Amino acid sequence: MRALKRLAISGFIAGCVGLPTQALRAQVPSPPPETKLSQDNDALVTENALPLPQHPERQAIKPDNTLPRPSQPDRELRKSVLTQYRTTRNIIPGSPSRNLDMPSTVEEAAEDAADAAGEEEEVPGILGFLPHSFGKNGGIAFECIYTGETYTLARGGMTDRRPTNYRSNLDLVATADTGKLGLWDRGRLFVYGQNLSGDPLSANYVGDVQLFSNLDSTISDTERPHFTTIAEYWFEQYLADDKFRFKIGKQDTNADFALTDLGGEFVHSSFGLPPMIPLPTFPSQALGLSMFLMPVENVEFAIGLFDGVLPSGPQGVRWGFDTFGHNGLMSLYQMTLKPQLGPDGQLPTTIRTGLWHHSDKTVWAELSSDPDARLFRQNYGCFTTVDQMLWKESYSGDDDQGLGAFFQYGYAPGNRNMLQNYFGGGLVYKGFVPGRDEDILGAAFARAEFSDPFRQVEFDNGSDIGKSETAVEVFYKYIVGPSFSLQPDLQYIAHPGGQYRDALLPGLRFEAIF
Repeated sequence: MRALKRLAISGFIAGCVGLPTQALRAQVPSPPPETKLSQDNDALVTENALPLPQHPERQAIKPDNTLPRPSQPDRELRKSVLTQYRTTRNIIPGSPSRNLDMPSTVEEAAEDAADAAGEEEEVPGILGFLPHSFGKNGGIAFECIYTGETYTLARGGMTDRRPTNYRSNLDLVATADTGKLGLWDRGRLFVYGQNLSGDPLSANYVGDVQLFSNLDSTISDTERPHFTTIAEYWFEQYLADDKFRFKIGKQDTNADFALTDLGGEFVHSSFGLPPMIPLPTFPSQALGLSMFLMPVENVEFAIGLFDGVLPSGPQGVRWGFDTFGHNGLMSLYQMTLKPQLGPDGQLPTTIRTGLWHHSDKTVWAELSSDPDARLFRQNYGCFTTVDQMLWKESYSGDDDQGLGAFFQYGYAPGNRNMLQNYFGGGLVYKGFVPGRDEDILGAAFARAEFSDPFRQVEFDNGSDIGKSETAVEVFYKYIVGPSFSLQPDLQYIAHPGGQYRDALLPGLRFEAIF
């Protein structure tokens, strides 16, 4: 029965990308020895706990009932292991602030320190001699992650050449927990330094508007594909019995708004964010204030107010104050619902739906060939994302292997935006290959539809733009060890930019924790 189940699922995923089932299985590496689980106070801690996407703050998370994890309302928030890192809690580069554990109270930190007294802490990372925390309670924590990838344009795109690139991202993250430092309850200071380098392919060779790699998001007026910066610095505080929290400082808005939990392991940019939303996100994070209210369990309301610097604006060189107040206001309004489905609530759902509004009065021109085209005073749109656990191999509390799905939708008015509608979705399976319980297999599609006014303007200028650009991605994330992973990836892009030849992009991404 198990063999039939795996065959059916592999056939479905293969059909989505036009590959035979045999070819899909042929891409899966041979399994090394099975990753073991560690024991902590009689609770198993998996070496590859989902949800997705992730961030560099990889603290020990006791397993809930499922994959994806974020909608579990009763998940354990207190940790007796101060710091424990895993390559399989992968990040979307440039968005390390998402999915951090709740900061401690002073009392909880003291109790956890007492529980851990005399225990030898696990040394994380490839270079285990580097310090990752300071203070008796680990109140100040550090992490260093290196992500690298290489892709080849095997066919299609803008050129007859077959270029191969290498792109890398180095994350240096520091967090200070006020509870663990003995100052006050439930506060956190977060600082994130980043170095991005290497040659992008999308702008010069592929021509895709969605950007096939979330490391390739550097098409801008500044033309800076390489930079070193302080990407984020913000303070977060929980109040009112943890029902209200706020974040203030330079932030990546996609860390909290319009994201998908299960889309984070994919390389393609659109699986992290519908592409028509002009969020101040990587690599153009911005100053702002985010507020979150959870009046009842499994329901959250969020408001974000940010400097309106556009993603096409200055990148990688900003503290945030140089553009503050000069680009209007980017505001977001989001409601999150987390119903628990399945037996004993072990198949969770996370639904995020919201609105966005940009108030800059100088940049949103009507898409028209008329030289006297009007200038709009605002831009706006809506979005919805859904993450759903579909099936588990076992419904016991310590097993999170199984199949999850996600869906995305985004809309923006076509008279002032190149992209009017976006549809995306995919499947993620943890433990698909027997004996490789921590590996992850994923397949997804992203379809961005060009607005009719944009297509007409391009036609008047001599370019025949098609109705849409569609990307399909398949990957297999191979967990080499607790500090290293390899991710073979294959993408097919139909009509890049709506006008170029279909592109095929095989590649490899890896992640190392130091």
